[in-house]
Amino acid sequence: MPRITAKDIDTLGNLLAEISDLSKKADDIKARLKASGLDHKDGSLFSAVVVHQDRTSLDTAKVRTLLGDRISLVERTSANVSVRVTARRV
Repeated sequence: MPRITAKDIDTLGNLLAEISDLSKKADDIKARLKASGLDHKDGSLFSAVVVHQDRTSLDTAKVRTLLGDRISLVERTSANVSVRVTARRV
């Protein structure tokens, strides 16, 4: 079994906080690019392309209504394991 230390958990929390901050900054730039009306923009090192596409999805509430008690015929359950990290109050 792998050894996990308190320092590992603190490192994980700090990394996740940094990722969150970076994601917010990236999302802001993406939102401004979309709002600019440009289809693409080149930087010195990278290029960005705004992609327009249509997606189709199922309305699960309507599917449940239509199928009623037969909904289990089309449901799929999968196991999921996740890690949640929260700041401790000290």
